[in-house]
Amino acid sequence: MYFSCKLYHVLLTVAGSFSLSYGLEIPKEFQNSNHSNNWAVLVDTSRFWFNYRHVANVLSIYRSVKRLGIPDSQIILMISDDMACNPRNPRPATIFNNAHEQINVYGDDVEVDYRGYEVSVENFVRLLTGRVPPDTPRSKRLLTDEGSNILIYLTGHGGDGFLKFQDSEEITSQELADALEQMWQKRRYNEIFFLIDTCQASSMYEKFYSPNILATASSLVGEDSLSHHVDSAIGVYIIDRYTYYVLEFLENVHPNSKRTMSEFFAVCPKSACISTVGVRRDLFKRDPSKVPITDFFGSVRKVIITTDPIDILEIPKRKRKAENKTKVIEKREYLPQFPMHLVQSTV
Repeated sequence: MYFSCKLYHVLLTVAGSFSLSYGLEIPKEFQNSNHSNNWAVLVDTSRFWFNYRHVANVLSIYRSVKRLGIPDSQIILMISDDMACNPRNPRPATIFNNAHEQINVYGDDVEVDYRGYEVSVENFVRLLTGRVPPDTPRSKRLLTDEGSNILIYLTGHGGDGFLKFQDSEEITSQELADALEQMWQKRRYNEIFFLIDTCQASSMYEKFYSPNILATASSLVGEDSLSHHVDSAIGVYIIDRYTYYVLEFLENVHPNSKRTMSEFFAVCPKSACISTVGVRRDLFKRDPSKVPITDFFGSVRKVIITTDPIDILEIPKRKRKAENKTKVIEKREYLPQFPMHLVQSTV
């Protein structure tokens, strides 16, 4: 009885502290999601030093989702070029997203899963659809299921209906839409939030036809997605406008935040972005104004706390059978390699 009561107090204390520290109670005005886990696929498709800002873009989002609870084991990070080790970088092993150098988004614990020429259209499509070679390590696999909410973030150079990879190949909006349909058919996601920061970005989600996809883009068709500011010490633009304001918004989001996806869509008005932010919500069942932002940018588990005592019965130990120490070892012999008795019977 003492053990049962003691265990009850321990469980209640742990559950209470867990609830207070993470604030896992979902407000009534929010619509509950059926997801059980969160994943993020973050892709920078550009090479070369003058595309420094695209690496800063993707690492800024990486830093935010990791801070909000998605572990590295559930983040696939694809970076086309290693700006931190580029000989032109005056501050080796660092990447900043602001000229004031307040945040080193490269940090000490960045885990890049695909780098350099591994970032290709083929590898990206294989990653989404799960059709990777058998010897692919776990860190390079998107191990999602029908309970997964997935954030897909893309940044680079794009045009009307395509996104360039490595300045040598491109993925079209139709190819991307077909890859997402394969994911749905194979039950690889519950909901997807598609976020893209490129020129004419909204053209990349126009062909989507799979359910439960919410999408937003930094620019409409015919518009450019512009950079924010230059770092004179580096000599290049350091971050794009849209991602800059997204990061500014996410810095004020915490695991028990009540911010919604509708608020996220308004982070960069045209007066700030100069381009028009596009949103597509017709494939998404829930109302974005009732969807907490942590459904995609965080990893918040729902916890039910009970005040009822839990009785744990002590399981009796199984009695070991007495071993018979007088066992007779059975003699074994090899069978004859040729059945001689069959040969003799036929003669």
